Amino acid sequence: MNYKYVFNIVGKILLVISFYLMTVIPWIYYFDEKILLHPIIISAFIPLLAGLIIYLLTYRHSKQIRIKEEYLIVLITWLLVGIVGAIPYYVTHAIPSFTDAFFESVSGFTTTGSSILTDIESLPKSILYWRNLTNWIGGMGIIVLVLAIIPKLKLPAYQLFQLESSGIMPDKFKPRTKEIARRLWIIYILLTVINVGLLMLSGVNFFDSLCQAFATIATGGFSTKNASLGYFPIAAQYITMIFMILSGINFTLHYYALKGKFHIIRRNSELKAYLLIILTTGFILTFYLFFNMHTDFEKAFRDSFFQVASIITATGFATADYLQWHTFGWVLIFALMFIGASVGSTGGGIKVIRHVVAFKSIRNYIRRLLHPHAIVKIRINGHAIAEDKAGSVMLFIIIYLIVFVAGTFFMSFLGVDFQTSVGSVITTMGGIGPGIGSVGPAGNFSAIPDTGKILLSMLMIMGRLEILTFLIVFTPSFWKN
Repeated sequence: MNYKYVFNIVGKILLVISFYLMTVIPWIYYFDEKILLHPIIISAFIPLLAGLIIYLLTYRHSKQIRIKEEYLIVLITWLLVGIVGAIPYYVTHAIPSFTDAFFESVSGFTTTGSSILTDIESLPKSILYWRNLTNWIGGMGIIVLVLAIIPKLKLPAYQLFQLESSGIMPDKFKPRTKEIARRLWIIYILLTVINVGLLMLSGVNFFDSLCQAFATIATGGFSTKNASLGYFPIAAQYITMIFMILSGINFTLHYYALKGKFHIIRRNSELKAYLLIILTTGFILTFYLFFNMHTDFEKAFRDSFFQVASIITATGFATADYLQWHTFGWVLIFALMFIGASVGSTGGGIKVIRHVVAFKSIRNYIRRLLHPHAIVKIRINGHAIAEDKAGSVMLFIIIYLIVFVAGTFFMSFLGVDFQTSVGSVITTMGGIGPGIGSVGPAGNFSAIPDTGKILLSMLMIMGRLEILTFLIVFTPSFWKN
């Protein structure tokens, strides 16, 4: 194992996080929260010093690495940024418990949006900025961020980019990984700026617009208000709904849209399925709320589509407490938690494309039973995919469900009620935010035992890294020559 190479890269990433922590300082002066100045400087100095020491100690390192180093870089990075991100919460006493601070930090960077906070609005504004900034940094990913802003960083060509970025589709629209990362970040920033501008036009102040845009484009779900998006004007809710859906689309498709290559977008199987799921479930819930719960049609439409967009993209914002709906309504929302957004987006979950492949695999298996000599292929975006790739998708879904069951069992063992156990595990694995039970949209994770919070934090990282990237490092064969 080339440990010097691994830690050299990690040292550089710590320096980047330190820089982002320093951006909190102007907000301290703007909101006259000078009592937080020294704690924030300390919070930024710790990763700065650690990053410099690690970088200097590992400056002379071998460039020869294997896939093992790539996996280790990704895992160590996410664990470290979770710890570093917790420091501002802890040293400012915004969150007195380090376990809680670590949970909030990991939730931010993994864009999960789950929170232990019972009164968000009581936090200093500069801490709220950092909280939402962790969403935005984590949205496109730590490794992708570094690839974009440090051109001389010599990371492996494409594998590390795929490992960290939740399965970016292998449509290499540019030959170099660093060029891909930079272009994706340009699109990411552009969407954020437009989102901020539209929110301000709807009547939201600049600070809240910026923080909400950070969380929306990252599909992170952290809000600056206790009532989440329900606090803001109706126009802001519609704007956020649209940008959540846009952020749940594969970012390579945004690139193709800017290039005018709409024929590629039109044939994208995942996009069609993604939009179909949103439209179908959104209208089902709209008519259900209108006819069964006698909700005003506009509010039924807005609440239904907002919650559907929020859950399928794993953003986690809320404008209504879906647990107060009749059983059919919240069960349908719960089912969406197993779907996820598009691969290559900032959203979490199993991902729509895997469900498309699984559905077509089952359909083709039935066809073979009826017509044993027929040659049937699974086609995605007009191209046939190999049987082994379809098999790996089915295996991923099985492993995902096994981890879900195991996590639910462990949470129940800790004394958490069954509904909350189920809700907390699926929402952290999928990076969604609110679940069911006491961790629903009107609740939070403060009552979860500390051991449970650590487990759920690991599930957030595991889900962000598509499970296998996380699990592989803990297999005995990983550490063998």
